[in-house]
Formats: sequence, structure tokens, C-alpha cells
Amino acid sequence: MTTYEWITTMLAPVAGVVSWLAATRLRQNKTIREMQQTIFNLVEENKRVYQELTEARREIVGLSAQVSRLTLENAELKQMIENL
Repeated sequence: MTTYEWITTMLAPVAGVVSWLAATRLRQNKTIREMQQTIFNLVEENKRVYQELTEARREIVGLSAQVSRLTLENAELKQMIENL
């Protein structure tokens, strides 16, 4: 076999392997980009949920203070009624 025949015989398998490796790398990169985007989306969602939770806790604290105040007021009113 001549050099030209060797080159043409080996060119197709080598080109196939190179293209397969390139395609595999592109698929992996695409998968990594999709995973990174998913992580970014989850972080944003987590920030939103955490903010809502913080606001809900503030409301709970405010309502607890209000309940305590009303409980004291109720006790005072009961005491006033008993004294009558």
C-alpha cells in the first residue's frame, strides 16, 4: 500500500473518532450549562421563599404582641367586671 492509500484508509475512522469526541464534549458542556442555570433558578427561588418567610415571621411577632396586649386588656376588663 502506498502512503496515499494508508492516509485515505485511516482518515475516515480518525475523523469519526474526532467528531465523536467533539460531540461528546459539546453535550457535556450543554448539560453543565443547563445544570448551572437550574442552580441559578433554584437560588433565586430560595431567596424569594426566604424573604416571604422573613416577612411571615415579622407578622407573627406583631400578631403575638397584639395577642399579648389583648390578653392583658381582657384580664383588666374581667377584673373591672368582678369589682362591680
